[in-house]
Amino acid sequence: MKLKKLFFFGLLISRLVLNAQTDFRPGYIIKNSSDTIYGEIDYRGDLLMSSICKFKSENVIKEYSPYDITAFRFIDSKYYLSKEVNGTNVFLEYLIKGKVSIYYMRNDKGDHYYLDKENVRLTEIPYEEGIKYVDDKQVFFETTKHIGLLNYYMQDAPEIQSRIQNVKKPEHKNLIKLAEYYHNSVCEGEKCIIYEKKQPFLKVNLEAVAGVVNFENVEDLNDKYYFQSGVIAHFWMPRTNEKIYFKTGFLYSQVEQYGESKNYIKIPIHIGFLAPNSYRIRPSFSIGLLSPSYSGGLVVKISNRINIGIQSWVNFFPNDNLFLIPDKLLNYSILGNLYIEL
Repeated sequence: MKLKKLFFFGLLISRLVLNAQTDFRPGYIIKNSSDTIYGEIDYRGDLLMSSICKFKSENVIKEYSPYDITAFRFIDSKYYLSKEVNGTNVFLEYLIKGKVSIYYMRNDKGDHYYLDKENVRLTEIPYEEGIKYVDDKQVFFETTKHIGLLNYYMQDAPEIQSRIQNVKKPEHKNLIKLAEYYHNSVCEGEKCIIYEKKQPFLKVNLEAVAGVVNFENVEDLNDKYYFQSGVIAHFWMPRTNEKIYFKTGFLYSQVEQYGESKNYIKIPIHIGFLAPNSYRIRPSFSIGLLSPSYSGGLVVKISNRINIGIQSWVNFFPNDNLFLIPDKLLNYSILGNLYIEL
C-alpha cells in the first residue's frame, strides 16, 4: 500500500514539474505598431506555439495572443506570423518565404500546411488519411487533392510538375523543397528565405550509470545492496519533439542467491522526458513500455555536451488489473550518471 501511495505521489510531482517548466530562448516579438522588442521566448511544442507567445524582457514575463502581436521569432530559428485562419487569428510557423510561401500549424485536429502567393488568399493545402470500409473491409486511404492545388498555383513552372506528383503527403521537407524549386524556376537573381530550423531526423545520446540496487520480495535477495552499472542509449527525433526520448540499453549486477553468484541483467525499453539542453538543471522521467518500471532523476549541464547527475530506477510486480500500477516492489536502484550528447 505504501508503494502505491509513493507511486501516485511521484506521478503528481512529475506532472507538476513538467507543467510548470519553461524553456526561454533568445528571440524577439514584432508588435502591431511594427516595433521590435528583443528578449526571450518560451520554446514549447507546435500545439501551444500556434496560440500563445510567452515573452520575457527585463525579467518580466508577458503572454501575447495572435491578436496582440504581428510576429515573433527565435534567433536563427523558428519564425511565427499572426494570420487569420477560418475567422480566427493564429500563429503560423513561417517555413519558407518566396514566390510561393509555406506556413505550418498544429492544432487538436492534427498538422496543417498553408500556401501563400501574391494576389492570392492564404489557402490550406488539403490532405486526409485514415481508414474506411470498402465491401465490409478496412482500407487505408489518403487523398490527392493537394497535388491538384499545388499544380494550379505553380502552373507557371511546368518543369516542376513531376516533383509535385511525388508529394504523396504534405510535410515540412517536401513542401520546402518544392517551394524552393518553384521560386528558383520563376525568379532569377532573388533567393527565397528558409526559416525552418534545421534539425537532424534522429539523434542518439549515450549515458553511463553506476551505483547500487536493492531487491525486495525476491527470495534470498531481500534487503541487500549490490553494485550496478550499465549504459543507456537515448534516441530522439528533434523534428518531432525535443524533449521526448526512446531509451534502451542494459543494467548489470552480480548478485548472491542461495550461496551462488548470479548475473542480473535488465534491458529497459522506456519512453521518457528530458528537459532540453538550454536548462542547466535538467529533470528526467521515463516509463517502461514492455515491463512495469519507472525512472526519474536530475542531471546538471557541465558543458554543451557533458552532463552529470543522479537517478533512480524502480522495477515492480504489476497490479493484476492495471499493468502500470505497482503491486509489489521488485527492486530499486540509485545511480550516478554521465550523460553525453553526441
